[in-house]
Amino acid sequence: MRTMSISSKCIEGGKVKAHVKMRHFPYPFKAALAICSDIDGCDRKIFVDIHRFLNDSSKGLGLPVSDSFFAVSCDPYQMSYFQKDGIGHSNDADFIKKGIQDGLIDSLHSWGDFNNSPPKPYLLRRVAKRLTREFRESGLEIKVWINHGSPNNRQNLKARLQSAYQGDDPKSPYHTRDELVNLGIRFYWWSEIISWPLSSRLSVQSPRMMTRLSVNALKNTIKRISGRRSKTRNTSQLMNLCEPVVLRDGTRLISFNRFNYGPQGPWGRPTRHTLRYSLAPRVLDELIDQEGYLILYTHLGMPRDRGKKLFPDPDKEALSRLADLYHNGTVWVAPTSRLLTFWLMSRYLVWRTKQERNKIVIDLLSVDDPITGHRTPEKDEISGLCFYTPKPKETIMRINGRNTSIKIYPPDNTGQSSIGVAPASDPSTDLLKL
Repeated sequence: MRTMSISSKCIEGGKVKAHVKMRHFPYPFKAALAICSDIDGCDRKIFVDIHRFLNDSSKGLGLPVSDSFFAVSCDPYQMSYFQKDGIGHSNDADFIKKGIQDGLIDSLHSWGDFNNSPPKPYLLRRVAKRLTREFRESGLEIKVWINHGSPNNRQNLKARLQSAYQGDDPKSPYHTRDELVNLGIRFYWWSEIISWPLSSRLSVQSPRMMTRLSVNALKNTIKRISGRRSKTRNTSQLMNLCEPVVLRDGTRLISFNRFNYGPQGPWGRPTRHTLRYSLAPRVLDELIDQEGYLILYTHLGMPRDRGKKLFPDPDKEALSRLADLYHNGTVWVAPTSRLLTFWLMSRYLVWRTKQERNKIVIDLLSVDDPITGHRTPEKDEISGLCFYTPKPKETIMRINGRNTSIKIYPPDNTGQSSIGVAPASDPSTDLLKL
């Protein structure tokens, strides 16, 4: 069975190569998880209250969680950058920009919320061009696009089960892919939801995995027979966190799956009051056992009516359990964009090992990026990257021929020592104190 194997390329190296291997996750973690929240129903007050509890280590759990935003929304109680006419800035515009700068916001929940009726093409184009221009002028970049909502959201990108999405169709008046790429988008949620963690190990064979693949094969056969070939899902799409995708206008992006498990909220969507299911002990245990990735699908801003507690006790307990696993070095919790970037490096980095006198040298040569093509890795992209090495104190890491600072780590659960680039700093919580 083919699952999510580490597939970065080590070239040359001789005997040294056999003893230097890339670690699956930043030290000392054994699995990875991102809480990827859609901004539906979330105003600024709820946003601040939620992230004060999640992110602030002095008043909450100290989890590095980022969120999303709308460019425009017809609902005044949803955070958006523009007013609903797409012309004036909302009262949240500066807050959103600061949230992006601080790392509290890293995803665009599409150009807008058009669940009730499709957007007017001229409005869509105006919003896309203005947001892109203003963000570029401010030095802001957004790497993650999240397909939002009902089929009325024509601005969304290609999705297997949503034929009405037209944002990447060059023949459609809703085509805005050009602005999306100018904004810096590299990853997008293509509306696929799975209910199990995705392994990072070379091979995972279990009756449950085999059953999932068998059921998927049966579904594909039925779809082909009934003339719905475009709805089929292959094994790689089912078992991998990410897949390179060619959009309808020829643009390449990296799609990713999100995870949801258990009952939905009363709106038919996972919310902060259903985290007890998606973060249940059995889910986290399987994630750790499979050394897996999990990008959690939820709506942290829902429900709007909080009642007496922002998080009911079962959901708070689930989050606290996750925080314990993060702080004790078991599960790496990271913002969605950071986790996806790490995944990209772990799969497409080209590196070389060699011996220089008494030193082991790890050269990070390039990234065979399926989106941009062959390029030099950027410094922020390799944060947290680790390599097992038999001589940590005598190991050097280089990027583009230049030595880079590294940290030396003691033996982990495998008994092996490693070196690595320091992880990126957590999202700042200063904005939550205003």
